[in-house]
Amino acid sequence: MTPAEHRILDAALRLYTAKGTTELTVSELAAEANVARGTLYRYVDSMDDLFDKVVANFSADLHQRVADSFESFDDPATRLATGVRMWIRYGHENPDMGRFAVRFGQTAESLRAVLTGPTMQDLENGFATGRFPVDEALAPNVAALIIGTTISAMWMVLDGRQTWREAGSATAELLLRALGIDPAEARDISRIELPDLHQS
Repeated sequence: MTPAEHRILDAALRLYTAKGTTELTVSELAAEANVARGTLYRYVDSMDDLFDKVVANFSADLHQRVADSFESFDDPATRLATGVRMWIRYGHENPDMGRFAVRFGQTAESLRAVLTGPTMQDLENGFATGRFPVDEALAPNVAALIIGTTISAMWMVLDGRQTWREAGSATAELLLRALGIDPAEARDISRIELPDLHQS
């Protein structure tokens, strides 16, 4: 990705978050990115598709970095808890992305898919193996629960109400308990040391 394209996508993310809408004009995006309109047209095929491009820009890399960071974990409960905690930490370390996720994570389908992507694999594995002793038919509800609690935890961190460690561990523990994991085990899993978030 060229520096200009990177500036454009970063600028779009900031504007989406600040405005609270996915509607941007070419003029305001060019001004925010500090690029000429001609440069903008070279990298943005359609303003309608720009939101999904912003989501794809950070999500593919982030998912790969998270997956690489805890690929040695086999237990679905540990993987789910660790993934949620790492998302919350990532939101703290990348506040623009964190605010973007808080603003649009519940309503934008492409972002919802990002937040639940690998997590759904861990859920399905947990249901199939009996690790999560709840009705598998509840999987969509569980996915919604994961999105809601993760986004809420990000908001608490960004708003200064909790540290990312506090919010991440508490959120992971509550999710595991909701999935039928013994409370003491859920607490232990949600407090294991997090692996490094591998760099791309």
